[in-house]
Amino acid sequence: MDTPNSFEAFPAPRPPDQGDPPDPACGARWRQRPVASESREHVELPLHMPDDPPLRPLRDADLWLLARRARGATLHVDLELRTALVRQVFRRDFVYVSRLLHALEASRRVQGLDRARLADALAALQRRADDVQALLRGLQADLEARVAARAPSGAQITFARPARFLAMVVSPAAQRYLALLMHADTTLAQLERAWLLGVVDPATRTALTADCRRALHGYKDLASDRRADIGDHVREVNAQRKRAAAGGDG
Repeated sequence: MDTPNSFEAFPAPRPPDQGDPPDPACGARWRQRPVASESREHVELPLHMPDDPPLRPLRDADLWLLARRARGATLHVDLELRTALVRQVFRRDFVYVSRLLHALEASRRVQGLDRARLADALAALQRRADDVQALLRGLQADLEARVAARAPSGAQITFARPARFLAMVVSPAAQRYLALLMHADTTLAQLERAWLLGVVDPATRTALTADCRRALHGYKDLASDRRADIGDHVREVNAQRKRAAAGGDG
C-alpha cells in the first residue's frame, strides 16, 4: 500500500566524464554554443539594396486630375534622392508647388487677363530659380576646392538607403522645379562627403544646409505669393465680365 506524500530517494548524479565540462554552480545548466576558431575581420554589407518600387509624393493624384481637366499629358520621372532634406521637400512640397506653377501657366487662357502682370510673375519665379541655381553652383565649387586641397583623391560617398521617387510632371515650370530639387540633392550629397572627409566642420555643415533649405522654401513661398496675386486678378476679370454681361442683358 502506497503511503501518501511519500518521498523516493533521488539517485545521485553521474560523475561527468573526463572530457565533459563541469556543471555550473547553483544547479544551472547552460547550453554551450560552438565558437568559430577565427573571427571574421570583414563582413560584406549589402550596400546595393534590392530595387523597391519608387515612392510617390503626397497627394500626387491631384496632378493627374489637373492633367485630365486640361486634357493634357503627364511626364513621369523616376529619380533617386539621397539627402534627407531634399527627400522631405520633395515629398511635402513637390505636388503643392507643381499645382501653383500649373495654375499660373493655365492663367494664360483667361480672356482679359493683364498679360504683363502674368509675365512679371513668371519672370520673378525664373529669377528666383536662377538665384537658387547660382547658390548651389557656388556651394559646389567651394566644396570641390576644399576637397581638392585637403582630402585624398578618389574618395566617393555612398548612401546606405537612397530613396527612389516617381515624379509626375504636368508643366514645364514643374520640370524646372524638379531639376532644382535634384541639383540641391547633388549639392548636399557633396556637402556630406566634405564633412565625412573632415574638410567641413559641423557648424559649417549645419549653416550650409540651412542656406539650401531657405533657398528651396523661398522659391515655394514666392510661387505661393505670385499664384495668389494672379488668382485675385483672375477673379477680378471674371467678375468684370459677369457685370458686363449682366449690363448687356438689361
